[in-house]
Amino acid sequence: MRRFCPSLTDLQAFEVAARHSSFTRAAQELCVTQGAVSKQVKHLEAFLGVELFLRIRQGLVLTEAGQSYLKKIQAGLGQIEAATVELIAHQGRGGTLHLTCMPTFGARWLIPRLATFMRVRPDIHVEFLPHRQGYDFSTPELDAAVRFGDGIWPGSGADYIVGRDVVPVCSPRLIAGGCERPEELLRYPLLHHTSALEGWRDWFEQAGCDTRRALEGTRFDQYSLLSQAAAAGFGIALIPRCLVEEELRDGRLAVALQLPIRARQGYYLCYPEQKASLPILQAFRAWLMEVSMAAEPRIGDETGAALK
Repeated sequence: MRRFCPSLTDLQAFEVAARHSSFTRAAQELCVTQGAVSKQVKHLEAFLGVELFLRIRQGLVLTEAGQSYLKKIQAGLGQIEAATVELIAHQGRGGTLHLTCMPTFGARWLIPRLATFMRVRPDIHVEFLPHRQGYDFSTPELDAAVRFGDGIWPGSGADYIVGRDVVPVCSPRLIAGGCERPEELLRYPLLHHTSALEGWRDWFEQAGCDTRRALEGTRFDQYSLLSQAAAAGFGIALIPRCLVEEELRDGRLAVALQLPIRARQGYYLCYPEQKASLPILQAFRAWLMEVSMAAEPRIGDETGAALK
């Protein structure tokens, strides 16, 4: 079906004329005559059935409709230009993968390993979009996101990375030598992540302990803050091992009790179903799954969802 769109030439003439508030200056930029630009804009207005400019002696003034249309047209022309430049630069090979990522996971786990991918696939550039952009896959430029949860997001593919291997950690000064039984942890303040409030309750339940006090304690909205609070002696925090490997090695944190309990939630690579076959996404996913398997061997059904 043919798209209901005006000609690209008319749109370019309108955008340049709007930027300069002048047909004459627009003609100079486009290397055409002033009459040609005026004709193209009039053709666009006829197509739309809406007046885009007020023609006054001092030049051109956008109508209210013209101002609204210009913002959207500039965004669209910018995307077309960026896609064209990228294709020319890469000659159809590689490209840019646009990704959003949880800040702590990105800084502590993904970024330190990403250099390996860059060496293997120097033709693929991974660009991190602002985390506040979230996981809105209706945004055309967003190709994938690293999310924390149980791996079920309607309309999205999801592959488990790491994070279900959780450990109760604290300052070595808080519990000298650690605890022997899980119920002993309840003698100390429990620290929570706001996105995983059920974490401690699930942990104590799997350990066979009373869970009534499992929701008590201070809450933090990032694991980086949570680990800092634990290291400062605020209490015991339940944190994915992959995020505190450095602190455990250098002694800033210690495992309060060695107990192999798996959390229900973890980090997943998510992507819109319509982009599952995107070559650059497939290449990144294959590398990420290999790295994640090496970092945290799978148990049971933790292999994640396959691309469908």
